[in-house]
Amino acid sequence: MLLVSLSVIGQQEKNIHHFMVDIIDGDSLVVTHLVNCTLKIENPDNIRETAVYSIYTIYSFQKAYPNTIKDTFKNRYRIAANSESVLYELQKHFPEKYSNIEAYEPLPNAYYPNDYGTTSPIENLGVPYPLTHLDAMNLPAAWGITKGSKKVVIGVSDARVDSTNIDLQGRVSNYLSYSNANRGTACSHGTTQVSIIGAKMDNGYGIPGICSECDIIVNGYGQFDHIQELVEAGAKVINASWTLCGFGPYHQNVQKRINEYYEEGIIIVAAAGNARRCNPYLMDYASNYGYPASFKNVIAVSSVYGECGHYEDCIIEDKQFGTIAYKLKDRHVGRQFMKEMGSFDELAPINVQFATQHNLAVDIVAPAETYLAGRKACGNEEFFYGGVTSTSASMVTGVIGLIWSANYCLASAEVESILKLAAEDIEALPGNEPFKMKLGAGRVDAYRAVKMAHEMQLEQGIVEVANRDFYRFDFKLFSSPYQIELKNQTFRDSSTVDFKARKRIHLKPGTRLAPDHNGFVKLSIDPSLPTEECFPQPVVPRPKVERDSVPNPPKHDAPFILQRNLEIRGVQVEPV
Repeated sequence: MLLVSLSVIGQQEKNIHHFMVDIIDGDSLVVTHLVNCTLKIENPDNIRETAVYSIYTIYSFQKAYPNTIKDTFKNRYRIAANSESVLYELQKHFPEKYSNIEAYEPLPNAYYPNDYGTTSPIENLGVPYPLTHLDAMNLPAAWGITKGSKKVVIGVSDARVDSTNIDLQGRVSNYLSYSNANRGTACSHGTTQVSIIGAKMDNGYGIPGICSECDIIVNGYGQFDHIQELVEAGAKVINASWTLCGFGPYHQNVQKRINEYYEEGIIIVAAAGNARRCNPYLMDYASNYGYPASFKNVIAVSSVYGECGHYEDCIIEDKQFGTIAYKLKDRHVGRQFMKEMGSFDELAPINVQFATQHNLAVDIVAPAETYLAGRKACGNEEFFYGGVTSTSASMVTGVIGLIWSANYCLASAEVESILKLAAEDIEALPGNEPFKMKLGAGRVDAYRAVKMAHEMQLEQGIVEVANRDFYRFDFKLFSSPYQIELKNQTFRDSSTVDFKARKRIHLKPGTRLAPDHNGFVKLSIDPSLPTEECFPQPVVPRPKVERDSVPNPPKHDAPFILQRNLEIRGVQVEPV
């Protein structure tokens, strides 16, 4: 359902303020729709409350989460009015009834399918779980632009994918291999990833896939041959929600082949890993580098948490650590100490070594937790909700499917640039400070990314790059954007920028370009950039990856040697 609030229709010129608020006994209010697309709100038992509402123009009033099963969300409402004062006046006069007021901006042209989960503003016929990853990534607004295209073939390298699952029937066009595992992770993992990426949408069952109208093909996992077979079967983007410590004697040649695919417009997305201990000498297991994620030109994805819920849901009593903050939005670590009890302003993450991977190879992060569609059919009658970097990678793969659905002409470097330019900056959030430079460009924002891709293919589209401060990464945009606007945007230090447009590149207020000797900024205009529609090209066949001529897989040596020196009766440390 395309959700267009009545508050917007005919009111574009008015100053409309949108709020979320907790209202105790909100059902007691009588809401009457008026002919001018406004609302009359009355409390039959309280003349004063009715009088406050009558002073203002109310455009919309509805329950925020009509499907929720959480008591803390049942009293949450969305209100749109002509003034921000209305709710503060109500809270002033009725403090026990009105609380937790929060201003927000509604998503433009948001599309909510009927299987969106319990945070949906419309009736939910899907799973009874909060699909907060969809909310965090602003998927409904992205779906207002595109839900996918059959031109985009998504390859999934994973374990068993259940062809009988109602949400997947007809969604996988090619099983290059099919596993018959019927228990454990090998049974459920592939089904879960494919469901996240491309399950049916609006079928009143399960969950909506991120790119539900993209084509999907699947194959095995754990070897690069499986990825190559997906490429040769036509995959444009490949999801590898698995991690190795390296590719042994094939390691360097695998990197060369990945580079070739990237240049041809094929992207591999890989899970960064879940504290995999590749280097036994590292105390922080989660800072290890896993593969294929850590290869250059692979989109390495780590995880954060979605919305923990209401304030009361974000603080728990932990048996070991006492009262702590729990699963705060966009935090990399789930459990956090609070410097001041009840405040999230200063946080310290707990047990970072057991978090999902955080290192310099990570390109972007995405929410991890969602409904695990493969679990029930595999004999696991619990833990239907959760996730780690496997699920995060699948979410990014689905978003890339939407990006290419909106604009198939984009090169791999542009898709990666768009993901990063559009990402939400989370590096400085309380609790994330220890992971500076280790969480990539931030948390993926599907709407901003898809909108940017869409604007690049419009005849007179305007691509807005705004509100970020980048001090690293390489950014390229050159596939025929009409106009690029930089607003409140900084590119500095080692970041490199190469933007090309047909008409103009507009530097608006707040823009700062300050690369150092490792970076550069190149802005150019080329009216002759092609604007024709693009289509899939024939795949270039290649032999299988051969062994490296000089094997050089990742090695992990001890950082120092301990030797006992009898003369000084101590320990002598010699660097290696």
